[in-house]
Amino acid sequence: MTKRVWHVGNWCIHTGNEYIESPFLSAKKNVEVLNYGQPFVDAIQEIDGAEVISQPSWELYNLSPEAFDDRLQWADVIVFGDVETKCMMLHPDFFNRAKWETGYVTYPDRFNVLRRWVEAGGHFHMNGGWYSFSGQLGKGGWGRSLFADVLPVQCLETDDLFESTEAFPTQVNQPNHPAVSGIDFDTLPPLLGFNQTIPREGCGGIVDIAFAGSWHPLFAAHHFGEGRVTAWTTGASPHWGINFVKWPQYNQFWRQVFTADY
Repeated sequence: MTKRVWHVGNWCIHTGNEYIESPFLSAKKNVEVLNYGQPFVDAIQEIDGAEVISQPSWELYNLSPEAFDDRLQWADVIVFGDVETKCMMLHPDFFNRAKWETGYVTYPDRFNVLRRWVEAGGHFHMNGGWYSFSGQLGKGGWGRSLFADVLPVQCLETDDLFESTEAFPTQVNQPNHPAVSGIDFDTLPPLLGFNQTIPREGCGGIVDIAFAGSWHPLFAAHHFGEGRVTAWTTGASPHWGINFVKWPQYNQFWRQVFTADY
């Protein structure tokens, strides 16, 4: 059975070191465009029948309404990681001065479009990161979006990042849940950060993570309309997931998240 997955986010443009060779001149050496989500993409591609399109958030921002609809019609699963809401709520034409004098400028609200896609049977998943959920200094913005109540967790109104150079304790609350059944979370590598969220009523946390003695959702899921929404509040790729991607059960976990019956 084909599983078509649209993955957005976790890409980064690196500019190289800056060399200052005079009071007047400097130069940056090297530019790289990296998909930090490649380990996640590789894991999804291991699922039988899987097809994956992986794009940076700036391409999402630039999608026309027609192209956005085409992606939704194609995808069975949509995964966002480190994608701030501005990529969804703004459009490049809003800053195109040529449009300012040619009548009203509006577009279909992409949060509502995505919401209807889930209600009709799609699976939306969010991975954690500095611009996921509330994000750094609230810049993720998902708790203030029209999609906020679709998520299986509640977002904070402020900065939600918890980080550590060591690790965080985790616990499995529903070991028989199909998404985690047979996976030994006692062997989970050190996770270096996560987004603090609040459990949503009716969406019992499947796996939790602790900071300073308090437990928070790590993996949560629920149904919304005919669809499913899941959340993994830490990174599925570096930097928070730099150890997670080396986990022997990494691929199995993602296979179960996206193919198990629950």
